[in-house]
Amino acid sequence: MEGKLAEYRARKRMATVKQSLYNMVTLSSQQHVGYKDGNISNSSFISHTTDDAESIESNSREDEITSPKLTPFTVTMYTLYILLWATVYAIAIHLEFGTVYLIVSILYAIWKNTRTGPKKQGEISAYSVFNPNCEAIDGTLKAEQFEQEIRYGAGAVH
Repeated sequence: MEGKLAEYRARKRMATVKQSLYNMVTLSSQQHVGYKDGNISNSSFISHTTDDAESIESNSREDEITSPKLTPFTVTMYTLYILLWATVYAIAIHLEFGTVYLIVSILYAIWKNTRTGPKKQGEISAYSVFNPNCEAIDGTLKAEQFEQEIRYGAGAVH
């Protein structure tokens, strides 16, 4: 059992290293619960470990769900990325290509900040027609709510 736990920890460390390298290369701070290429499947491995391993796993899941923390390394990397972008922008301005570079940079930033991967398991869609029972997300103005506000005033809706 200890051997399996040690093997799991080694695979988990390797997956974390690979994920951090991927995040550094793609300028992303998103972390995935499962790592497909490293063959780590969190849900299938938990059933083979002891309570200690389950507590380790639940702690690591909680860490992955929380927002990323700014470490000195990430601050340094972001600073280097900004300096690199500014240097290339200055070169583009000198070559009279600055506006095009700025527009392409903005389009890249927009594309990078939209989610291009699949949604997480259990996450509901912003479009209620794709959710079970057409469940809407919080803050959505529904026709029934709008109708109640028109008839009885905004105070009638809770």
